[in-house]
Amino acid sequence: MRDLAKHIIKTKTGHFHPDKFEDRYEDALKELLRKKDKGEKIEAPGEPTSDNIVNLMDALRRSVKGERASSRHSRRRRASHHRKGVRKQAAAGHRKAG
Repeated sequence: MRDLAKHIIKTKTGHFHPDKFEDRYEDALKELLRKKDKGEKIEAPGEPTSDNIVNLMDALRRSVKGERASSRHSRRRRASHHRKGVRKQAAAGHRKAG
């Protein structure tokens, strides 16, 4: 594991080039200050509108109750896991006792 960590660090290590770094926070702050200086109205950003936001507490409650998603994807995953389990059981039956 130590050799792997050293290899990863060695391959990922490089020099920092500030000109290639984009500071979006600084850019947003400069834009906000520019608007304020010009007297433009500054509005607070709205809530994210993404549909894939998951309430983790609700998901945990459903998990504890044993509810499963009824999507086609989850059914495929369950079938895939079942097939893998059958293969593992079959392979286990062919092992020699030692």
